[in-house]
Amino acid sequence: MKKRKKIVIWVVVIVVAAAGVYYVYGKFFPSKEETQSFALSPENIITVEGGDVIRTVDAFGQVRPNRESFLAFTSSGILEKIEVEEGQEVEKGKVLARLKNAQQKSQLLQAENAYKIAKVDASSSELKERELAYEAALESYEKTLMKAPFAGEVAEILAYEGDSVSGSSEIIYLVNRDKIYVDVNIDEVDIKEISLGQQAEITFDAYPQLKLPALVDSISPLATGMGGITVVEVTLQLTQGDPRIMPGFSAEVEITVEEVHNVVRVPIEAVVERGGMHFVLLMTDNEPQMTIVRVGKGNDEYIEVTSGLKENDRIAANAYQIFEQFQQEAGGAEGRRGMFPGMPGGGTMRLAPH
Repeated sequence: MKKRKKIVIWVVVIVVAAAGVYYVYGKFFPSKEETQSFALSPENIITVEGGDVIRTVDAFGQVRPNRESFLAFTSSGILEKIEVEEGQEVEKGKVLARLKNAQQKSQLLQAENAYKIAKVDASSSELKERELAYEAALESYEKTLMKAPFAGEVAEILAYEGDSVSGSSEIIYLVNRDKIYVDVNIDEVDIKEISLGQQAEITFDAYPQLKLPALVDSISPLATGMGGITVVEVTLQLTQGDPRIMPGFSAEVEITVEEVHNVVRVPIEAVVERGGMHFVLLMTDNEPQMTIVRVGKGNDEYIEVTSGLKENDRIAANAYQIFEQFQQEAGGAEGRRGMFPGMPGGGTMRLAPH
């Protein structure tokens, strides 16, 4: 009787243990019928290729020339003569326009002659007096002349001969295009990635197909508030000019902050990241397998793969989407068990190629 009782107890223990094993296996290792499947169509399979991965910081700004100035006379008078035309290149010191100055010219000639005579036989005090009178007459005469303060192009003539002008009247807009700059505002979040000498590419609203190279020329030491954000002004210099580019043009700037060339790269949607690890769906014998890879540089479109893949491998283009779909259908972390080998909490995943 005692022996039969022991046998019954052992049978109960074995049945309970078997039920537990069955439960655990069924919970964490789903059967073939229960395993999630996903139709992987041919168009969702891509071939791994080599290429470049370039990351940029983008901003918008305006074009400005090396130097520009709206020129005015330092005295009032009648605009007698404009000596240049729009579009004309001039050297520094070139007379651009003049006021009526017959009186000033006469006074200058008299003062000059008196100074020359005084140099011959006048006393030192009289010579000094004549010299000062000549300098005053010359200064008065010079005020009737407008001279180019720097070499450049006469971009615009803003007055007409015969106009009555004053010291606040803008007469000529002079521009020096030897260097062309674009000033942009960079968000404080991105400014740490900007440094002098970085290469950039600039496009213009006026000529969308035109792209010109540039370099970061200067970075402001001060940050300012603008529209609720904090920005830092950065200036870029074009390294290639174009006569169509005008001061004031709107420009879009792409500053290259990170780049690698001729590397294995894949679309970012082809990579799944979980727990600090990265995975792709690699086609092996026409079956997709979740494969661990190491990644390097990346941008909004591509990410560099430093190991785990090689050119001409075939992978799922949308592994991230597939993973998200499995996650939703399988009910979270526990449902992922048995679907993603090598991934934290994973076992085997079965995809159904279309």
